[in-house]
Amino acid sequence: MAGPIHFYFDFASPYAYCAAGEVEKIGAEFGRAIEWRPILLWAVLKAHGIAPPMDSPVKRAYFLNDMQRSAAFFGLAYRQPAKLPLSSHLAARLFHATAKSEPRLAIALARRLLSAFFAEQKDISDEATVTALAAELGIPADAAADGMKGSLGRSLLESAVQEAVSAGAVGSPYFLVDGEGFFGADRLPQLRWFLGGGGR
Repeated sequence: MAGPIHFYFDFASPYAYCAAGEVEKIGAEFGRAIEWRPILLWAVLKAHGIAPPMDSPVKRAYFLNDMQRSAAFFGLAYRQPAKLPLSSHLAARLFHATAKSEPRLAIALARRLLSAFFAEQKDISDEATVTALAAELGIPADAAADGMKGSLGRSLLESAVQEAVSAGAVGSPYFLVDGEGFFGADRLPQLRWFLGGGGR
């Protein structure tokens, strides 16, 4: 059986928002499961000694324009987030805690969080906001609170970050399949090419 595509991403990454739907299509096309792995990009970059991309004013100006352009390219609604960068630790913890018992629900939650942040300007660093978004999918407030602040979500997110560091992730999104890494939504055509036998 063909191995999965590991999809490492930060919920505050616009390029992960752009890539999420397309990587699912690629997975279905080649019979590969998509393993969603939310991480904290700042923690991964820090482990590798890489400066955050938005720290440079000229890079920030470029990215702010490119984010909107990239969303349009992928046919996605986009509204510039009111706060960027921001910490996505609450969203990531809740995803991992939910995925432990209900992986399909966790993926639905991931899609909702991404669209809420990048299309609706909702603040996914805010506990009340994440709780409300989770409630839309039937996740009770007490379960959401435990996922965001309890030990399970914390430990699973820490493990995901360490896994991403070990996998050589250098940004978000980062795809790992058959030992080959692909960084960025713009590498999705190469990912499709690779799975089709290109370069082997």
